[in-house]
Amino acid sequence: MMPWSTSLLELEMPLLSNRSSGIYKADIQALDIPRTASALVAQALDSGDIHAAAAVYEIATGSEQKQLESVMFARRRDMLALARWEHTPGAVLAALARQHDGAVQRRVDSNPNAPEQALVSSYGLDHDSSLRGLIARHHNTPPMLLQHMVENSEDAATLRLICRNPASNASILTQLAQRRPALLDKDIAVHAATPAELLQTLYLRGDRQLQAAVLAHEHCPENLMDIASQADDILLQRALARHARLSLPLLQRLAHSSDAAVRSAIAAHAACPPEVVKALSADSAAAVRRALAARRDLTPASISRFAEDSDHWVRQWLARNPVVPRAILEYLAADAQAEVRRAVARNPRCTIHLLEQLAQDSSAWVRAAVAYQPNATSCLMAQLAKDSDVDVLSGVASNPQTPRAILRQLVQSEEADIRRGVILNKEVQREQLLPLLEDPYYLHRVMLVSSLKLKNEDKWPLCQDPDAMVRFAAWKWFAASMGRPSRKLIHHSVQ
Repeated sequence: MMPWSTSLLELEMPLLSNRSSGIYKADIQALDIPRTASALVAQALDSGDIHAAAAVYEIATGSEQKQLESVMFARRRDMLALARWEHTPGAVLAALARQHDGAVQRRVDSNPNAPEQALVSSYGLDHDSSLRGLIARHHNTPPMLLQHMVENSEDAATLRLICRNPASNASILTQLAQRRPALLDKDIAVHAATPAELLQTLYLRGDRQLQAAVLAHEHCPENLMDIASQADDILLQRALARHARLSLPLLQRLAHSSDAAVRSAIAAHAACPPEVVKALSADSAAAVRRALAARRDLTPASISRFAEDSDHWVRQWLARNPVVPRAILEYLAADAQAEVRRAVARNPRCTIHLLEQLAQDSSAWVRAAVAYQPNATSCLMAQLAKDSDVDVLSGVASNPQTPRAILRQLVQSEEADIRRGVILNKEVQREQLLPLLEDPYYLHRVMLVSSLKLKNEDKWPLCQDPDAMVRFAAWKWFAASMGRPSRKLIHHSVQ
């Protein structure tokens, strides 16, 4: 996933364009880089940009924050946009919550960055049930508030949202299990905070689906595992086989299950003993052999057997396995399946000789794997830099072994993926990154804001970038570098 996704704010950008690039560009260029937090806040205020104001809000003093709010909240549509934008800082969302605007409040409560204070304040406003639902499901809602909602709500939908909230604790879940057992049991059974005692109760009163959920839970009592292992029930066995705390007797028993999915889970289990691994290596189900081929404790006999396996996924998982000896890697490097050869190229133990061989592979996907291999040499990168495939050149661009002269050429590529590879290269130098400060793709300019290879003088012009996301990232970078601690939010009690 990209670090900065296309957001709803971008869709609303025409509404905000009067404060975007061009209007204040000359003014910012004429100013020196601020050396203090107050100076940075002052320049953000002078820009009149709501994104600059939002970025520096947390380092501002009380009076400065009031001035920044006058910039951000001057127009209601700006408030609505900031309230729903996924990058809006929590302190700004808390300030928005204090505006007591119902539409703004709903957007704040839906925002993943909404701080605890904003949610508590919103709950006290006593809006309609939809707003309560947003608070009930938000991961930043404090357990104290969730407990209060459980004690004062009869709404089934709200209780279910609380039950699914990761912030709910064992006490809340126990109370919910007593209030609405038929409705909430399955949600409680999969909640990470559900205690063992409650899981025991759920298992004894539940159906097979509920029992399977209990068996898969991290806190499942061992006595329930023993009971389930005696039952001839595939659903329960599958849930049990994936549990991290399986005892040796249970592992051995489940390894003889008639169900391939159960045996596959045992084959991948971290505690699977050597004798069971050996026995399962000849399993008729390809899924079982695939799980085994990725294990780090394979015997030489199993490795040799899997290298000849008829299922190419088994050979592919084996080719990625770092315990595979060089002779087997050389054998798999000539496999008819390109995915197997690619897996060899990705193996951390792949030799330079094999990489040179695979760099000439007929499949571009295989050559690309060589281009991303950190063990490759600079000579090999120079060879692959002549390739015409975008995936190969993207790997060359990001490989720390690539010579700087080649990086200077790749910076000029018309392909965004290749230019991004240069930015991601751990050994890239400032001179290669400077041309990318004017890259046509906004995401690349956002990425450069956090680059430690660039100087603040290089990044400062990004504060007046045409793209709002770039401007926000740049102002945020300078705000973080000022060192003034963020103002702490005041916690209000629930009334």
